[in-house]
Amino acid sequence: MPFLLIILSLLLAQGPPADPSRELRLRLLDEINRDRGAAGLQPVEYSEELASAAAAHCSEMLREGYASHWNRAGWKPYMRYAVAGIRSFTSENIWSLWTTNLNSTPASLWNEILDGHRSFMAERPPNDGHRQSILNPRQTHVGIGLAFDVRGIRLVELFGAGYAELQPLPSRATLQDKLRIEGQITNRNFKLSGVGVYYEPLPQPMFRQDLRETGSYGLPEEHEMERVRLSEGRYIDGSQGSIQLEDAGRFSLPLRFWKKLPGVYTIVVWVHESGSNKAFLGAMTSVFVEENKKDSR
Repeated sequence: MPFLLIILSLLLAQGPPADPSRELRLRLLDEINRDRGAAGLQPVEYSEELASAAAAHCSEMLREGYASHWNRAGWKPYMRYAVAGIRSFTSENIWSLWTTNLNSTPASLWNEILDGHRSFMAERPPNDGHRQSILNPRQTHVGIGLAFDVRGIRLVELFGAGYAELQPLPSRATLQDKLRIEGQITNRNFKLSGVGVYYEPLPQPMFRQDLRETGSYGLPEEHEMERVRLSEGRYIDGSQGSIQLEDAGRFSLPLRFWKKLPGVYTIVVWVHESGSNKAFLGAMTSVFVEENKKDSR
């Protein structure tokens, strides 16, 4: 066998190269669960789906030279993750290190990453959003994104929790489209509280300086809350509700682009535990809505 073919055969037998960041990410998972255990909370499981989405944002931040919850297209985290096919509730922690000559040995990288994570845990109310994400008792999964080169490190801890499953919706639509929200509560101990449809204008591309000046993120204030349809009687506002409940926790309702304007309409499923009326986010997704298509005839 020719020498080059022997070398090629050996390389193929070894399989793909190992991910140099995987051990670091799994060590950080252990650290997160150690912190949660110290607070009396259940550990979170590692999600490759969340990790892949987090890694994509890390790569863009490092490549483009910024650190922000927004990306260059002006998308907030829940918009990015909806387009990636993630429909669970998510919360995102971001940490960055800026330098010109990063020491990329595993030991040095781990020390930097651990310092970043510990900075989250050192936060104190009311400015402790990162710490709250780590210690949220509702979180069930985490994915970790990591990117680094000589210029520094970008790290994302992406937490997720799915107490409801939403059927896929198109990420892009027009105002004339007729869409339907369909889903199911995944745990019999939880009930559907309502479905919120939140509106904000279509995002615009952002410059690096704009991104560097951003801070925390959240859902927009403008929204309409859809309620469970009553079999008899009406709500105090005279409506009967639009959510149709079915067997085994399934539910459905029409998606109304109630603002009647182009924008991002984010669907949020609110749930509560049986015997409690305190609602929390169970699932979410976003649809980018544009003007009606023009008649091409």
